[in-house]
Amino acid sequence: MSSNRTWTIVVIAVVAIASLVQTNPAEAQQRRASAQVGANCVGGFQALFDEIEIVPLTSDEEYELLYLREEEKLARDVYLTLADRWELPIFRNIAEAEQRHMDLVFLAIELYGLVDPIVDDTVGEFSNPFFDQLYLEYTTANSIDDPELVVDLTVGAMIEDLDLKDLYDLIEFTDNAHLKLIAHNLAKGSRNHLRAFMRALTAQDATYDREGLDPDLFLDQETFDAILEADMERHMYYTADGEPVPACGAAVGGFGMRRGPGQYNRNGSGSSENGSGECDGTGPHGSGNGSSGDGSGTCDGTGPHGGGQGTGTGTGIGD
Repeated sequence: MSSNRTWTIVVIAVVAIASLVQTNPAEAQQRRASAQVGANCVGGFQALFDEIEIVPLTSDEEYELLYLREEEKLARDVYLTLADRWELPIFRNIAEAEQRHMDLVFLAIELYGLVDPIVDDTVGEFSNPFFDQLYLEYTTANSIDDPELVVDLTVGAMIEDLDLKDLYDLIEFTDNAHLKLIAHNLAKGSRNHLRAFMRALTAQDATYDREGLDPDLFLDQETFDAILEADMERHMYYTADGEPVPACGAAVGGFGMRRGPGQYNRNGSGSSENGSGECDGTGPHGSGNGSSGDGSGTCDGTGPHGGGQGTGTGTGIGD
């Protein structure tokens, strides 16, 4: 699988095509779970993670896990840099979601006693020089003097396309249930991020041109199309077997996990700062603070916070 990790420096000149992406729901491809509280709901990612028996990792699995940690940091760092450039919610909020993805990977690194490859959490700093190169490429794809939003939105779509290919390959490659659990739930978030970037491109009367992309590095067209035809995946998790399970109401707030050392701080499960505005990792949290007065905003990368107030634990969803 490691051979598929060679992200070539992609020419991002093929970005501004005046065609629209139609996103029609496809029930056969959509695997969603209701957010209703019930006997089969899950109170957080940690609950699923803790149920899995520890099985020693192979050397290849160790490599993939450590690579994934920095791969998620690359996405976070690029989006944080683009957020400073454009001051648009989509970049800042997906960056926060990528931080949660980093934290999720760190759970397994810590559990299996591996050395975290992130020794410097500064934006743009990596242990693997390959990620230094990619960070520079993605953040300088645009013109400094006259940047175009379409270019950077395409960078986002490309990152999620590449990331999903790696995650799907990891699911097929590994037999370790912890790694499968992580990969399935990261893939859910990345699918939502990809949908958000494609919607944003559509709003700019443009799309992400995938013609000629290397099939060893990117999703095949059928899988890519199926993701866009499906709805956002909210209020749920995936098991290590890839089965969707609903989240248990107020117990959800991002992935709800402990942070790795020196990590960008976000709220975990059941945080009192998360309201009930529906967030998929691309939009801001609702600002309501409790179940008695939940925020009602729906977030798609551009929407506002929910505005409710309350006294209990919030139920904002983030990937």
